[in-house]
Amino acid sequence: MMNFNYDLEPTGDYAFIDMKSFYASCELVARGRHPLKDLLVVMSQADNTSGLILASSPMAKKAFGISNVTRSWELPTVEENPMMKKLIVAPPRMRYYIVENLKIQKIVRKYAADEDIMWYSIDEGVVELTHSLNYFVPDKSLTRKEKLNIVSQMIQKDILRETGIYSTVGMSNSNPLLAKLALDNEAKSTVNMRASWNYSDVETKVWAMPEISDFWGIGHRMKQNLYNMGVSTIYDLAHATPYRLKEKFGVIGLQLYHHANGIDRTKIQERYVPKSENLGNSQILPRYYKGDEMPLVIREMAEQVAIRLRRRQAKTSTVNLSIGYSKDELEKGFSRQLKITPTDNTDKLAGHLLYLFNKFYTGCLVRNIGVSYSGLLYHAGSQLNLFEEPEEQIKNEKLDQIMDQIREKYGFVSIVRASSTLEHARSLSQANLVGGHAGGAGGLDGL
Repeated sequence: MMNFNYDLEPTGDYAFIDMKSFYASCELVARGRHPLKDLLVVMSQADNTSGLILASSPMAKKAFGISNVTRSWELPTVEENPMMKKLIVAPPRMRYYIVENLKIQKIVRKYAADEDIMWYSIDEGVVELTHSLNYFVPDKSLTRKEKLNIVSQMIQKDILRETGIYSTVGMSNSNPLLAKLALDNEAKSTVNMRASWNYSDVETKVWAMPEISDFWGIGHRMKQNLYNMGVSTIYDLAHATPYRLKEKFGVIGLQLYHHANGIDRTKIQERYVPKSENLGNSQILPRYYKGDEMPLVIREMAEQVAIRLRRRQAKTSTVNLSIGYSKDELEKGFSRQLKITPTDNTDKLAGHLLYLFNKFYTGCLVRNIGVSYSGLLYHAGSQLNLFEEPEEQIKNEKLDQIMDQIREKYGFVSIVRASSTLEHARSLSQANLVGGHAGGAGGLDGL
């Protein structure tokens, strides 16, 4: 028995598009290879044994049973699996992937207005085709479901022709949620890489999903919490008492209840603007770092994020430092934040982060680090510190601004601190990254 009258729910025509193993497909196409038939992994630090697999071609996943968190040393040897001889290991090229993504965005724009398109990531987005279906398929004898299928196929073919990349499409003549569920749970395993889910499919498809964590928005922790409430399937969730869910999880509980019943009243044209945002940067270090090597890395990361902060003409009132230890250590690491007087000054921010490091660091080897600034204040005036000379504070502020202007014109590496030339420094190597991955010179300039 249905919990909602779907005749009263809003409807639209949606296509949720996902590029098939996007990074790996880009690399294979660049080499003139078939993205679905050849073996390739995109690996960070591909020239050593500590690399992390960032993307795998479908055939590589099938042949080696790997995922996008597999380490290079976890790959089978040639003796264990002779197909390893055919495996291509490629370093990441984020600038190249961004260029290919822009091509795909241009293709999708031919089918809908910009406000009807929302990209969730570099390789996945949703497009509402409600207003353009009849333009591309004017045949009045066809249903809207048939027209949506035809236009989705047209988009797939255009992407393949222009980029050589295959795409999967989840479709719905009901709402974006059902299109996403169709993508994740059916389209990726069909011959034509398309599937359609609608309100009429909620009972037979949504409620029949075998694993509750396969549902959009339910991770391991939420799954366990739902189990503790006696909810072990999507069907259970759809028939749970909404008041209990709200009492336990707040608004998220009601959202899960509605989603389990196939209800999504989202309008993609109404973009969500978060009340609070943060700026951050994280990286996996190229090797295990000792405690005395970390202050330089922390200072560099403090500066990198501070540059972005000043570009937005913002100051931060909270700094956060996350440190991850080596997998061989008994401790995992720590993440701590500190409320501060709003500032965008590099030296002050570095000082706050070093305070957190010195207070909570326990002497373990460090493998990854993250720095973020939150509680951003825009167009905030300078707040002088009573314990420092005003002239000195103003001079430091102007110095940051002058360095930013030089980097804006000539690139990040045009002016660096002498300490950044030391062996364990990271700024110069990070300057060639985009999104944390290799991408060509000036990576920091585009962040």
